[in-house]
Amino acid sequence: MKKSKSKTATIVATYRDDLSLVLNWLRLLKVIKSVGDIVETKSGAYRVKVKSSVSKSELNTKVKDRFGSFAKVL
Repeated sequence: MKKSKSKTATIVATYRDDLSLVLNWLRLLKVIKSVGDIVETKSGAYRVKVKSSVSKSELNTKVKDRFGSFAKVL
């Protein structure tokens, strides 16, 4: 059997609106397959788990190039 190239990553942003913009942009690029619930962390930031069709490092590069310090991929 072939190993799936799908990766799970967590995207974190300070504001919920920033996170929503990141998710919409990634959907337009057809980079993410599925998105979990947006959860507020104890520090007041927001995070969401996504299933991506590209590697975690590629996903991180795309997010950093477009959004800079507003969002980060863990």
